[in-house]
Amino acid sequence: MAAKIIDGKAIAEEIRGELARELEELKSQGIEPGIATLLVGDNFGAKMYRGAVEKFCGEMGFNYREETHPEDVSEQDVIAIVNSLNQDAQISGILPLRPFPEHISDSAVINSISVDKDIDCFHPFNMGKLALGEPTFPPATPSACIELMERYMTGEGIDPKDGFEGAEICVVGHSNIVGKPVSFLCLNRNATTTTAHVFTSQKGNLEKHTTTADYLIVAAGVPNLVNADQVKEGAVVIDVGINRVIVCPECQTYNRGKKSPCRQCAADLTDAPSKTVGDVNFDQVKEKAKAITPVPGGVGSVTNMMLAKNTLRAARLLAER
Repeated sequence: MAAKIIDGKAIAEEIRGELARELEELKSQGIEPGIATLLVGDNFGAKMYRGAVEKFCGEMGFNYREETHPEDVSEQDVIAIVNSLNQDAQISGILPLRPFPEHISDSAVINSISVDKDIDCFHPFNMGKLALGEPTFPPATPSACIELMERYMTGEGIDPKDGFEGAEICVVGHSNIVGKPVSFLCLNRNATTTTAHVFTSQKGNLEKHTTTADYLIVAAGVPNLVNADQVKEGAVVIDVGINRVIVCPECQTYNRGKKSPCRQCAADLTDAPSKTVGDVNFDQVKEKAKAITPVPGGVGSVTNMMLAKNTLRAARLLAER
């Protein structure tokens, strides 16, 4: 029996409605939430994300401030910009869009962000609170994973508290952005949590961990890293990966770019089509799992709603000070 598809778009719309009511309540009290983005340079991915945040702020009714600066701006000037955002009463959340140019330290910028406006949990203070089980702003993508799991459990008649407690959860990926924080969020819910990653896979040990998991969260950034043989029968699979790949017209192998020949059959990829895929082989795994998130249309759809939720919380907390 094919897996149930966990519809992130539908869940995101449910959350949007819930947050709209909260936003209306805040605005009735004179509280206006807002987000600022900070982009240095011309990175394509960062610019795409900036555009998505601006659109999202317009749809939600948030204030929005864009700070975009040339690649040669000094680190000192960037920190001064962050300080101005810290002081801006119309901004309740600051999003640094990485990567920064080499001469600008990630940590220097992130450490200069007010912990009260760190809505995606980049600051070490907020990450420390997350590790201790006391998060103010749980990071957006990890929170989206948990939200999808909780709503899936509720739909199956399972109290999420009972669903997490003692469950075998394997997280594949150990980045500071997703893997580590989502492991903390699961641990904080008393799950039995294992963290694996691409190096586990390189040693041939990934299956030892993934095939025992009741819930499998895959966030390694490697297309088709996990296939059906690496998934427990009846598991729930949350695929965080978003990979743009080139599909070889000869052998259907996924490749990272068109400049090189296919890594499998050496075919020319100049006119090959591209597609967006996750870290999980969806077509295989959906035949074995109990439920699975699609890519696109899964975790990514809910991530912005979690960012909005943190922004509303930040606005409320700042107003109470």
